Amino acid sequence: MNGAAATPRPRVLYLLTDEISSVLVRGQLGHLTAEGFDVTVAARRSSPGESPEPHKWDAGVTVEHLPFVREPSTIADLRALWATIRLIRRLKPAIVNASTPKAGLLGMLAARACRVPVRVYVVRGFRFETATRWRRRLFRSFERVAIQCANHVVFNSPSLLVVGEREGLIKPGRGEVIGGGSGNGIDVSRFADDVLPTRAEARERFGLPAEAMVVGFVGRLTRDKGIADLTQVFTSALRQRPDVWLLLVGQFEEGDPLPADVRATIEHDERIVTVPWLDHPGVAYRAMDLLAFPSYREGLPNVPLEAQLCGVPVVGYAATGTVDAVAPGSALVTVGGVDALSGEIVAQVDAGIGRSSSERQETTWVVENFERTRLWSGLVDRYRAWVLAS
Repeated sequence: MNGAAATPRPRVLYLLTDEISSVLVRGQLGHLTAEGFDVTVAARRSSPGESPEPHKWDAGVTVEHLPFVREPSTIADLRALWATIRLIRRLKPAIVNASTPKAGLLGMLAARACRVPVRVYVVRGFRFETATRWRRRLFRSFERVAIQCANHVVFNSPSLLVVGEREGLIKPGRGEVIGGGSGNGIDVSRFADDVLPTRAEARERFGLPAEAMVVGFVGRLTRDKGIADLTQVFTSALRQRPDVWLLLVGQFEEGDPLPADVRATIEHDERIVTVPWLDHPGVAYRAMDLLAFPSYREGLPNVPLEAQLCGVPVVGYAATGTVDAVAPGSALVTVGGVDALSGEIVAQVDAGIGRSSSERQETTWVVENFERTRLWSGLVDRYRAWVLAS
């Protein structure tokens, strides 16, 4: 024999419910490959038009498809569970990383059944926080099962970990948050001033007046994102001011639909501009004076982080996850407090805030706490330690 045998590359299998979630791990999988891991990702094949950004996997990553469905379905879920078990048996990974609700549950069940040495469940948010009655009990039980099947549980934010412990889903000290939080960190370079359009160019793209005061939102146009609350604030407190416009970036969804009258208002008001998902949300942030983020629940949302990188202040609800994604001193109010939300937005509009990103301390705060390579390095260190200990 000539020389020692090469050290085998640890095999990692990432499980996500949908290909549209590729954005949640973009760059991370390629980084793991560069650090000596053999990476495969498996998800449901998405349909055209579903994705906020074109799904794109990192170079060097093997892609598989599994028949996950988003909503509970006994037959479909059993089929997906069996398919996941078969995939794990074929790949024999040292690590399974599963996240997003359905892939997290079925992925952890399958990984435990196959006795995968390192089973990592990434908690990106709790659906039960905005569910009621039997759906809340069901979603909560799903989380409990997924957490029990994992031997390492990573939460996207400190406040999310607090909820998990308070709900009795995980024992204190068992879960952890890597760095400042987030499932993938932020690509800071993507939101640098020199790669984004000017304010005038961005506004021209969306048909917004150059001198308007623009309140914006980026995300799913659903009930749990607080879109009904934001629409109420606009129509009751801002509509009478001809200089104020509302920019909504995202798509309506049937899973948690808005009331028909709210959707009608959005679609017919000439000063509410809606645009579908953008390849680069930085264009939208550049057009805004203020980001309104009245979401009722989050894991750790990227939108407020990205907006602050672009020099845009944030007003929103102090929801789980959101409280960790805004710089200290930002204007957050009690979840569901529409009057308080309205008051903060009006106050910001009256102040006419419009500072550049270089003048805002929030930009530095985001870079120092959420720059993505810092999170990736922490994850690589843990993977190596966990594999050695298994």
